Amino acid sequence: MESVKRVLIIRFSSIGDILLTTPFIRQTRIAFYNAKIDFVVKKKFFELIQYNPHLNTIFTFDDQAGLKGLLALRKKIKARNYDYILDLHNNIRSRILTFNLPAKIYRMKKNKFKRALLVYFKINLFREVIPVPEKYLNVGRPLGIKDDSQGLELFWKDRNVKTLRFKLKNDFLHGKMIAIAPGAGFQTKQWPIEYFRKLIQLIEDEGHYKIILLGNAVEAESFRPLVTSERVLNLAGKLSLLETAYVLNKAKFVVSNDSGVMHMAAAVRTPVLAIFGSTVKEFGFFPYRAKSIVMENNNLWCRPCSHVGRKRCPLFHFKCMKSIPPQMVFNQLKNWM
Repeated sequence: MESVKRVLIIRFSSIGDILLTTPFIRQTRIAFYNAKIDFVVKKKFFELIQYNPHLNTIFTFDDQAGLKGLLALRKKIKARNYDYILDLHNNIRSRILTFNLPAKIYRMKKNKFKRALLVYFKINLFREVIPVPEKYLNVGRPLGIKDDSQGLELFWKDRNVKTLRFKLKNDFLHGKMIAIAPGAGFQTKQWPIEYFRKLIQLIEDEGHYKIILLGNAVEAESFRPLVTSERVLNLAGKLSLLETAYVLNKAKFVVSNDSGVMHMAAAVRTPVLAIFGSTVKEFGFFPYRAKSIVMENNNLWCRPCSHVGRKRCPLFHFKCMKSIPPQMVFNQLKNWM
């Protein structure tokens, strides 16, 4: 559309959700080749799209700024006089940000009713599993934004990963290296740490694999029992998002929970085995168009107990994760070893 001058895309968070917007960003550029395409994201996730070549300006929002910061950002957006605003978050913040703006606004539909029926009453009205990137693309279909059948994207520059050599030892990025991300945003999305320890032992017994543990600073201490030998390196809390992406790119494969790292692995085209507990694929979050294995127990009536995760199992047995033994996971990984 030659007449379109400016387009704004909104998705504040989180790691996985932002990476899942990248097919939409790519196809928005194709649909509006000559337009200025801008993006709004939380400051702490800026890296994920910092070098995306399809974007012009990236606006960041800091959680600490509160309503005052949101209104200041709205003032900047209003001054840009956008033709279209594509709201892929559709929450109270994005509503405030776009309130009474002259742009034509398209928002993502969240299917909250269907999600609630599945979580609380185990009534599944999802006739098909639609990946989140395709839900995003549906927002732009009226504007000619189409699916190109490609996957996620994540870009970085050499200068972003130069410091990695000071954080690694024994040439960990070369040879047979496996990345493992034992953490997740909620406890019910985390495979038990003792299961990860047993899996690491099985991998070490198989051959001379080096293992890098990935996660955030809060998780670093809980990963210490997983460092069973000098071939296991705990980098939790020591890497930036782009450094993490680089490590994932160099890995032979990745083992992860249903987390942001799972989506990062998909974005850098590294095979990923993902372990699902309280969440299910019907919500649309799983490795998108990537070489992947999803391990889950589909024989539990209590799954899903949440669409995002919980602090603890509401029934106190945590069978969704405990019923997936390390040997079963290892057997699946053998094809990649």
